[in-house]
Amino acid sequence: MSDEPQNSPTSVTDAAKMTSRLSTDSNDVQPHMGGTSKRVIQVCVTASLGGFLYGFSANSMSGTLAQTSFIAQFLTTPDATSRMDGLLAVFLGGAFVGAIVQAPISNKWGRKKANLSAASIAVIAGVMQSASYHFPMLMVARILCGIGAGMVLANSPVYMSEVAPPHTRGLLVGLQGIGIVSAYILCSLCALVFSFVQNPVQWRLTFIVLTVAAAGFAISLIFLPESPRWLMENGREEQAKIELERLHRTKSDPSGALARAEAIQIKAQVEAEKNLPKGYIYIFKTPALRKRAYCSILLWVMGQGTGITAIANLIPVLMGGLGFDSTLQLGLGLVWTVGLLFGCIVNVAYVDKVGRVRLLVIGGFTNATILAIMTALVKYYLNTTYKPGINALVALYFIFGFAFTATIECTAYVYGSEIWPTHLRSEGSTIAYGSFFANALAYSAPINLALANIGWKYYLVFVAVTVVSTIVLAFYFPETKNLTLEEINAKFGDDVAIGLDDAIATEVQTVDNGEKKSD
Repeated sequence: MSDEPQNSPTSVTDAAKMTSRLSTDSNDVQPHMGGTSKRVIQVCVTASLGGFLYGFSANSMSGTLAQTSFIAQFLTTPDATSRMDGLLAVFLGGAFVGAIVQAPISNKWGRKKANLSAASIAVIAGVMQSASYHFPMLMVARILCGIGAGMVLANSPVYMSEVAPPHTRGLLVGLQGIGIVSAYILCSLCALVFSFVQNPVQWRLTFIVLTVAAAGFAISLIFLPESPRWLMENGREEQAKIELERLHRTKSDPSGALARAEAIQIKAQVEAEKNLPKGYIYIFKTPALRKRAYCSILLWVMGQGTGITAIANLIPVLMGGLGFDSTLQLGLGLVWTVGLLFGCIVNVAYVDKVGRVRLLVIGGFTNATILAIMTALVKYYLNTTYKPGINALVALYFIFGFAFTATIECTAYVYGSEIWPTHLRSEGSTIAYGSFFANALAYSAPINLALANIGWKYYLVFVAVTVVSTIVLAFYFPETKNLTLEEINAKFGDDVAIGLDDAIATEVQTVDNGEKKSD
């Protein structure tokens, strides 16, 4: 349960102390909440199950491709390679559609109901995948699975960014990445454990687990509040204020004065934006919004340009190319995902301290360097018996995965959701995750054929895209750490209706006037 004290009278002294903790420089805002409430941590941890659902949906096919029963049923035909590419491609295509359709649902019915819709689709897709008896049925199921996964991946960080306080928003929204990678671990564990099952049902078991996970996420949504910013935007001001106080009241702010100041700021910004146009045409015609769109697109041009999704989906297959048997392939895939988790933990620990843009730049150049070395090793040692070269390549796969998740994975989920104004945040998320899936599809769909035809040269594509996009990112992306979502508007040239300092001053004055009247 939460450790926040119950409502108590607000004093001017408390509010004044809170105001003094604020830096006058918006680029160096102090951790002015004096902590993060258990309530908001519980909410964001639960919401990160959406990331878990996406991760399990995306990675469930990876280990399945190495299952003997799956190979026997679906991959004994001459077009086996095309079938593997197709299964990856239709999932990503469905996810692209899901990222688009979540926006109108999220805007009209709320962030919670958008995630509930996604979870419901994922349950249906899980049942269909578990029950597939021919390849076309499996393909349709993977499309549906992609739609649900794309919806939840795009909508969950929007929700988490809108409930999290500024000074720990990076950590809390970054839990999405930890949820995704935790699902990768469970997928790899399922693939390894189920590989010992001597029954044709073997490959279906992972999808049964996916169905249970989707149902569990749907149930967990019952216990989450709606986004206070969505409530404020939809005229439910009192409920928004109540939820903000429940989420942001802490021991250092027992009266919830800062939460009320945030409500003042959010209401003012919503009022300023309520008559503004919406839609994608408006976004690309408006300079400040167009810059956000370019940032959202480039974010995942760089992120997916590293080849992380393509490599993650094919780790067991790539390990097979290095000469390992199927059990060892699955075991190494499991260890690889554990390395990803450690990287995510490092990422969320530093994203609010180091800053979003700096971490992305460090990650881009680091991963490009690792990829360049991997390219040389793949050229000379893949499909050979030279053990030192093979061992070095395996080690670099692990280092690459850790480096990506320690710098880019969680940071990108945070940045892509926080740079948009409330009335366009769902559309902005669609642009960001449309780029995510379009780039993932572009690099992943042809990977089996590309590796079969041009081999190591395909890695050069990853190196080139990562280097170029990181250079652009370094000079184009504004830093957003420690700012409220409303204050981030100024970084893109928009007006901020009221700064947090002024909102707190307004709250202090309101309390002061109230105390004078009571005297």
